[in-house]
Amino acid sequence: MFQSLNWLDDEDVQFEKTCTKGLLSSEEIENLRFSETLSELERATLILNDGQESQKISLADSLPSILVSEPATFSEILPQFVEMTNSGSTELLNICGQCVSKLLMTGKLTSQQISTYLVPLLWNHINSKDVTAQRSWLNALVTFILKSSKEVLMQSDVIKLALDKGNLAQKTSCRIACAEIITALCKRLDPGQVESDIFPAIRMLCQDIDYDVRSAMCGSLVEISQSIGELGTVKLLIPEINELLQDEEVQVRNTAISVLVDICPSLSKDIISQMLSPTIWPYLDVVICEKPSYTLVTVARIIGRLGVNLADVMDEQRKEWYVRYFMKLCKPSHILNGTSENGGAESTMVQITLESIEKKETDVKDSIAYLCAYNFPAICYNVGSRLVLESGLLDVLTSLSSHHHFSVRRVLAAGIHEVAKILGNDSRLLLPTYQSLLEDTNTEVLIAMIPNLPTALKSFVSPPLKGQSPTIGLLDLIPALLGQEEHISKTREWRAYTSLIEAWSELTTILTPEQIHQKFAPRLVKLLSSNVMLPVKRSVLKTLVKFLHTCKYAQQRHELTAQIVKGLSRGKKFNQRLLFVDLCFLVLEKFSKKFFKEYCFTPALLLINDPTPIVRIKSSSLLPHLKSQLKMPSDRPLLQQLEASSRRSLMSERNKDVLTHIQRAVIELDQGDVKLDSEPDPDDRKREEEQNMFIVRDDRHEHLKGRSSLPEMGSLEIGRKPSSRKSSLSSLSDHHTHNEHPTGRARRKMSHAVMSLSSRRTSTGGSQSATTRRASMPAPQLVDVTNKARKSSSVKLKSGHK
Repeated sequence: MFQSLNWLDDEDVQFEKTCTKGLLSSEEIENLRFSETLSELERATLILNDGQESQKISLADSLPSILVSEPATFSEILPQFVEMTNSGSTELLNICGQCVSKLLMTGKLTSQQISTYLVPLLWNHINSKDVTAQRSWLNALVTFILKSSKEVLMQSDVIKLALDKGNLAQKTSCRIACAEIITALCKRLDPGQVESDIFPAIRMLCQDIDYDVRSAMCGSLVEISQSIGELGTVKLLIPEINELLQDEEVQVRNTAISVLVDICPSLSKDIISQMLSPTIWPYLDVVICEKPSYTLVTVARIIGRLGVNLADVMDEQRKEWYVRYFMKLCKPSHILNGTSENGGAESTMVQITLESIEKKETDVKDSIAYLCAYNFPAICYNVGSRLVLESGLLDVLTSLSSHHHFSVRRVLAAGIHEVAKILGNDSRLLLPTYQSLLEDTNTEVLIAMIPNLPTALKSFVSPPLKGQSPTIGLLDLIPALLGQEEHISKTREWRAYTSLIEAWSELTTILTPEQIHQKFAPRLVKLLSSNVMLPVKRSVLKTLVKFLHTCKYAQQRHELTAQIVKGLSRGKKFNQRLLFVDLCFLVLEKFSKKFFKEYCFTPALLLINDPTPIVRIKSSSLLPHLKSQLKMPSDRPLLQQLEASSRRSLMSERNKDVLTHIQRAVIELDQGDVKLDSEPDPDDRKREEEQNMFIVRDDRHEHLKGRSSLPEMGSLEIGRKPSSRKSSLSSLSDHHTHNEHPTGRARRKMSHAVMSLSSRRTSTGGSQSATTRRASMPAPQLVDVTNKARKSSSVKLKSGHK
């Protein structure tokens, strides 16, 4: 018996003992409590003076909101906050730095409060030994520079601090932080002041002995160029960037070429052609041939932005060179082998085994292929469709689509629709590549194609080639689309599956109605009875309703609608019958009243007496909508059936929750209006015109005209097959008479009496308003009649027992 407890070893027991040692005693817990009558300010003051570490951390996190709500308390709280920060732990110091940033962001502090309390805090903790706390206070200092006025900045000697932190005597982390401080200062100062006071520090950091500092300062030059303008960039920054392009460290060179490309949008065309182009193009020629070639990863990352930013200075000859360079970059044979170029790594590479070197080279090749696939649409956009077709870029696309690493194929699948839009009439040339991606065995590749699936397919369809059908090229894609759905259905990615089914709804504008009816509709109908997630089934319903709305032939619409309605309304599982209620609401939005009454009215009425309570609850919400679909006097029988069914359900229901919903529905039903046949209904007429817009006349299907789309109500009883045809009203009456309790039979007799009174009242309704007709009996009277029926039935039963 005790062998089953072997999983509880001694280590677990010891761990539980150590956990219990850290629990607070009752006295310690009592010390943490405060009176509930204290205000937030008084509670904050007590915590700042005598609170524990955990309380102070919580207070520092919520202090900005407290001070903003009561600005007058700044002068009372800030001195205590400064004292708490100077004597706190590392975790508290980190939280206090975030608190100072939030306080500066509010803009509620005066210049005197900032200079007196917060600026000394910033100077004290900017050099914190803890990396996390230092990062927090550095962000607070940057926020202070961006939010404070120039007067406060000059009084606080921030420029002097930045210059001091950039000295070589400071630590590397301080000099890297100095680059961020200088970047924030350049956004607040004038260009002339930047040139005279700040630029010497920028030049010093660009020439620092540590390559991390040089790379950090070089990466900040893009924001600085936007602050000082075009003249300052040309005079001050471009010479420094050109010098950094010749740096001995690959990290610095990679940052420099990225910065040089990113500052192009802020410069004029003449400056780009005269100063940047002569530098960028030769550098790229050297990079593609140098050994080792890990810099190619950076080039592959910026190759798309390069073409966009330099598009104004690229002629046809330069575009051809640009395409050839990209094709050379995509070929694995041009990704040369070599050792690492990171600073200090060459001495350690000797000890690395051959397997690790091969693995690193493979990672570099995969990274370059990934970035090339990512930038492929940008390359096509930059050079135009003509060069794409003439240069052989589509062959590169084909090779990337069959790359061994799934991430390359995934990013290509996510952007291939952009290439199709650029090619325009020639987008059909992408069909084999697109088909191979649809047939991919990796789930992530297939999911990446879902968001832009309709866009890509529309590009392949329009315009058609001469003498061919618009969808002739998509015939081979239909099996691939179905295969994509089958593959995703076997995974747990139900959100992606839902998106795919919703994307299928756009196929109505891409494929022919015959293709949709034969290939996709049967699959969707089958999903309604499968064990997929409920959101997927709801998406299936929406897509099927759209398929029905765009059917070309009346017979196809009739067959598909009848199959869906029969499968859901008469389903053995209650989930299917719940889906039928959702289907009814979708049909109400898309189709006319005539269509709804023909296919959905009778099955929806039957669900009110469903054996499952949740189905009865949900179907009761349909009652007011059912009445809104009727017109008098042509739909008088349907109105009588609706009232009879609702009364019968109201009187025989024993579940309290269901009864509550039915009573609400009956009240809404009574308040609803019924229109006359002679009244115009523009909304219904518009829906009817839209649903018949795609229908074409076919003499082969004329025999269906006038025939009811579904059997009568009596043959649609849920979960049973009828033995004989009955009228719809009698089938409703007989639906719950099997093994009925005597009390239920008494209620049923009384309900027949109420029905007869209701029918008389309906028949004499000719004197009512010419525009609308109310339901037969108000809801309060209906409830009174129900109560009387129950009392009379109970009296009869008692007398019978006596």
